Amino acid sequence: RHHCFISSSTRRMTTLPSRLSALLFSLLLLLIMSSQVENAEASTSASPSTAAPATKKIYLIRHAESEENRRIAALSRTFQRLKNFSLPKTSELSTSTELLNVPAQVDSDVSEIGTKQIVHMGEKLQKENFVESSGIELAIHSPLLRARQTSLGMLGCMTASSTDSTIEEQKAASVSRVTETALLLEKKPAEWTPMYFGQFRQRIAEFETWLGTQPEETIAIVGHSQFFKAMLGLDEKFGNCEVWKVDFVAPPPQAETQEELPPLPSACWSKLEKVYSCEVESSPKTV
Repeated sequence: RHHCFISSSTRRMTTLPSRLSALLFSLLLLLIMSSQVENAEASTSASPSTAAPATKKIYLIRHAESEENRRIAALSRTFQRLKNFSLPKTSELSTSTELLNVPAQVDSDVSEIGTKQIVHMGEKLQKENFVESSGIELAIHSPLLRARQTSLGMLGCMTASSTDSTIEEQKAASVSRVTETALLLEKKPAEWTPMYFGQFRQRIAEFETWLGTQPEETIAIVGHSQFFKAMLGLDEKFGNCEVWKVDFVAPPPQAETQEELPPLPSACWSKLEKVYSCEVESSPKTV
């Protein structure tokens, strides 16, 4: 009978490779896990930041009374007199008929009352050092004449004219930049119709997106009542030359394939409050 004899040294030699294999396998597993962790950290750092967007402080200013506003007020008083079975005043009737010249209303000048409003509010804001004390860095206005005039008179800021080379940019010393954008235009005649109202909403959404890309955090905007009303989802319009303060957070980017626009307001507007009223009253719409 043959006996198989294995010495203790032989046993150690046979178990050594298995232990070494287990050790190598463990090291390999650790390397794989470490690589996966590094890749996960890299992908996290490369992904877009999920931090909340910065809140901007916005000052909204409606332009001074325009010739169009004056004519509409006269038309309103004319209708009210007729409703009350009274004859309209000749002056009001004549002023109302000027509305038939539609192109003249689109970019109308400020009225005589509007000029007084600008002077009054300009003096008030300058006395209180509004532009500098509010920390306004950027002034934005509509390209329409009445908004340009209001921005210059109340904020001391206006872009250079694109049609008159003699009118250069004017900017308050404490303001970093002044610009204008056609996105701020008042509601166009066609945009009052249901067929084209979607274009008006689209323009407001584009303005909000554009506003969110501006680097400044404290901004003054001189624009129009119907635009502000729709943008903020208000029931009433701002008065001429009123100054309102509101917090703004840019809307999230919309997918290019999105067919329907989100309901306005699509951006986050909050903490709306009136800062200044204009004591120079606009033309009355009632008798």
